[in-house]
Amino acid sequence: MTTWAADVPAVLAALLVAVVLIAEAGLLIGLALPSTSLVLGLGVLAGAGTLPPPVAALSAAAATVLGAALGHRTGGGPGTIGARLPARLAAVGDRLLTPWVEAVGRRPVRAAATAQFVGGARTLAPRAAAQAGVPLATMLRGTVPAALVWSTSLVLAGSLATSVVPLLQDATALLGVPVVVIATCVLLRRRATTRNQVTGHGTLSPA
Repeated sequence: MTTWAADVPAVLAALLVAVVLIAEAGLLIGLALPSTSLVLGLGVLAGAGTLPPPVAALSAAAATVLGAALGHRTGGGPGTIGARLPARLAAVGDRLLTPWVEAVGRRPVRAAATAQFVGGARTLAPRAAAQAGVPLATMLRGTVPAALVWSTSLVLAGSLATSVVPLLQDATALLGVPVVVIATCVLLRRRATTRNQVTGHGTLSPA
């Protein structure tokens, strides 16, 4: 019971990150969401031992894939990205997006995989794929493996951030031993030199 109570904040954090990742790819508001830093935060929790690393990586990957599927579904046809924007802004948005739609249509799997590693592209790529007529299954062939690599690398980076600190402390402690030895030798040599100088001056006969 105590262990479960201690793990509750970590589980809630994982659920919160999953919700944000779904919203990032599934909703246009995802353009402003800090998804990468949140997944790194999951890695920090994993490195601290409060969340298993596979759970952190798999939950983040599953959430971003689900968000991409939602974005593909809601990005249906031409003009849907700017459907809720004023007419002028919608026209500008559709004009800017047209080259991306064409690019995604030519290489849908590669585009979906590449978009997973670029902030903002995770939001726009599924909609561009939908507008280009790319089937969801085809898009997911690129999204799924890329999402696994993306989430795993971020979780590992976050977990290493916590493990490096003790290693640095240990390294500093180990390095301190030879430093102390060297400093002691230097001080002893300086003391001997000073003593010899004093002794030499003491034995000098007056002119």
